[in-house]
Amino acid sequence: MIHIKLHDRRDLPKNYDDPMGRTWVGYDPRLSPQELFAQNRGRWVLGSRADREDYVAFSYTGDHTIKFVVAIDGWEPVGERKAIVGHVLDPDDPVAVEWVGAPAPDNHRNPTTYFEHTGPGTSICACGCGEPVPPKRAFLPGHDQKAIHARIAQQWGDTLGFIKWFDAEYATDGKTG
Repeated sequence: MIHIKLHDRRDLPKNYDDPMGRTWVGYDPRLSPQELFAQNRGRWVLGSRADREDYVAFSYTGDHTIKFVVAIDGWEPVGERKAIVGHVLDPDDPVAVEWVGAPAPDNHRNPTTYFEHTGPGTSICACGCGEPVPPKRAFLPGHDQKAIHARIAQQWGDTLGFIKWFDAEYATDGKTG
């Protein structure tokens, strides 16, 4: 899950030409989560990991609690940065129930960070270990390789046994590439 930290509401400078047409950014407790998201959804520096995430938790640095969670529907390029396209989760959504009002997952200086979300909305690792995995992932790190090797060992004894079987079954010349 992406974690975005909002500071107190501040007006943007009059001479600042915001590509999203905003006049202010930040957290204002008098506004709804939808209004806050509209003002704070954009111009974030996000790497490729953001494409694998389903949710963004917005916290307020004044009390270090999560104020609302957004389901990511996509991304809008804004120059070299990104704006989130999505919708604020309803208060009764299981992910919102888990996170809204919870302590912020970190207090790092960077306004955007990531954390593993393994509660509602997640699935179980496809390797068969029974552990939860974050959304948009099938395996915990390294568990895909463990699953492959376990199945190779079960059927062919070891990796060499698999390679010999594969080469014989598919009549390859034993060379890769």
